[in-house]
Amino acid sequence: ETDEYFQKLDSLRQQLRQRWQALETRRKALDEKRAALARENGGSDVKPSDKLKLNVGGQRVVVTRKALTLFPGTRLEALFSGRWESKLQRDCRKRIFLDVNPTCFKKIVDYHNTARIAPQDK
Repeated sequence: ETDEYFQKLDSLRQQLRQRWQALETRRKALDEKRAALARENGGSDVKPSDKLKLNVGGQRVVVTRKALTLFPGTRLEALFSGRWESKLQRDCRKRIFLDVNPTCFKKIVDYHNTARIAPQDK
């Protein structure tokens, strides 16, 4: 009975190891794809400290890249991570153009800035 238990345990351990290896392979492939997108779309030299000049619904907004990429997995993080830098729409003054409500966008930026400087809850 003990041998049977250890065999099952060993079998489960092997299955977990195989799944972990598959996930690790997939993660590496995604990392490579992300890096390739950054190279292809002009985001290889972006820094969190970059000040982005935006045209938001006709209003000028200046914000750091770090503020817009604060929350991983969000649309703002994806847009301003640098992976799509050369694909972002720009106005005649080379400002990034966003066709959104400027009042709402500024509130989102304010929230990001507040979250960035606020102490983390534990």
